[in-house]
Amino acid sequence: MSGRSSRSAGMFLVLGLAGMAMLFLAVLASEVNGPEEFLVGVLALGGFGWLLLRGPVGKALASMLEGGGPQAADPALAMRVADLEDRVQELTLEAQRLMEIEERIDFTERLIASREDAVRRGGDDGR
Repeated sequence: MSGRSSRSAGMFLVLGLAGMAMLFLAVLASEVNGPEEFLVGVLALGGFGWLLLRGPVGKALASMLEGGGPQAADPALAMRVADLEDRVQELTLEAQRLMEIEERIDFTERLIASREDAVRRGGDDGR
């Protein structure tokens, strides 16, 4: 699942659970015996909704609706990610160079070993 779709699914899950909680509070409010209990239920429902939308869930929802992600909101983070991507590319190039050097060393070791074998057999003077 991609990052955006999983965020969207999580957001809808949280909002769905919050909606069910509000529905539960509304059902409880309908079964009250007086206006005081109804007022307490409405205030609890409003407080819960306010806390939900003012907290991190509301901020994430607003960010998702604006179309911006964490990188769009923080240019320093975007610069750091770009810097890290450049470093990864440099390390990839260095790893390729190291592999080429290892191949050259292996070739040189095989060449030296074959010459030493030829000298031991007496067939070549090592030149």
